[in-house]
Amino acid sequence: MRRSPRKLSLALGVVLLVGLLVPAVAPAERTIALNTGTIELSLAPGSIANDSVRVSNNGTEPLRALIYTSDVRYDEQGEPDYVKPTGEPGEFLRSPASWMSLRVPDTTKVVANTPYIELDPGQALDIDFEMRVPGNATPGDYNAVIFFEMFEFAASDTGTTSRISGRIGARIVLRVAGDVIDRMDVAPFSVRSFNIGDTVPYSFRVVNDGNIDKRYEPSLVVLDGNEAERMRSVVETSAIVYAQGQREYLGGLKLDNARFGRFTMRVEVAYDREAGSEPGTVMPEVIRKDRTFWVVPLWAAILLILAIGLPVLWLSWKLAVRSSRRKHEREERTREERRARLAEEHEGASDQREDSSTSV
Repeated sequence: MRRSPRKLSLALGVVLLVGLLVPAVAPAERTIALNTGTIELSLAPGSIANDSVRVSNNGTEPLRALIYTSDVRYDEQGEPDYVKPTGEPGEFLRSPASWMSLRVPDTTKVVANTPYIELDPGQALDIDFEMRVPGNATPGDYNAVIFFEMFEFAASDTGTTSRISGRIGARIVLRVAGDVIDRMDVAPFSVRSFNIGDTVPYSFRVVNDGNIDKRYEPSLVVLDGNEAERMRSVVETSAIVYAQGQREYLGGLKLDNARFGRFTMRVEVAYDREAGSEPGTVMPEVIRKDRTFWVVPLWAAILLILAIGLPVLWLSWKLAVRSSRRKHEREERTREERRARLAEEHEGASDQREDSSTSV
């Protein structure tokens, strides 16, 4: 049975109307947020400070979040590693996370010896903490993090296991007052000495031997044979290397209008050096290290290869032809000698037959 176009249009309109009237079901989500990403404190040894972090549930589903502190350590590439205090001997004086005490609203909510909170959608809580610096703490900068880690109890959970779904943290940057050691260096710094093409591989390491965190800007400068600056490239902006830490840089610098010759690559690390007894007194400082290298443009390398390679190929071909000719001549002489020897043997046999017939 065929339906008229009018009925089909009416049916389509009803379907569209139903789609507009029925509300779409939004997917449930858990979103945790903090009111700050960094809290900076400056305390003398033996001092105490109190502060707080506001955590909120900006999602549409209730959530649970573990609360704990971790120390921040950095590897040679400057990548952070978050280490929870273990209470081992000798750890306390270098662990700012161990100097912090958290105050949670309900101290009875604990899983795996770690307190947690529960937040309904739109709910927010202030988590207070106390920072108590030991009296014999070494002056300098320290970094710790207060983590809020969302989790769910497993279906068969008995209160001892959980399933993690994400975390967020507030960094605590602590300056312990005292003698400031501001000591930066660049070591090692290496550049490939001979390069074909317009890219020069390099590597260098920014080392902070001081006790305070340092912000800096590393740049690479290329100088020609007359020490005139040919190009400058900023490697990273607003970089930071933490107290007693280091950052490593590996890469290849692409040269502008590369030509044959000897050049110098200079690494420059610009930073503000703290000087004087007054806190915050700084002086601009630049660390410079130079390395020389040679460049052969790719087109020049190709021409050089052709200039050397073609004569070598021609000479190899000539030698091969000469060797083949000599081999052919030796083989021809060998064949002629063989034919001559066979002819002599044949003549000798004929003479013997003649002598035999004569004597008879």
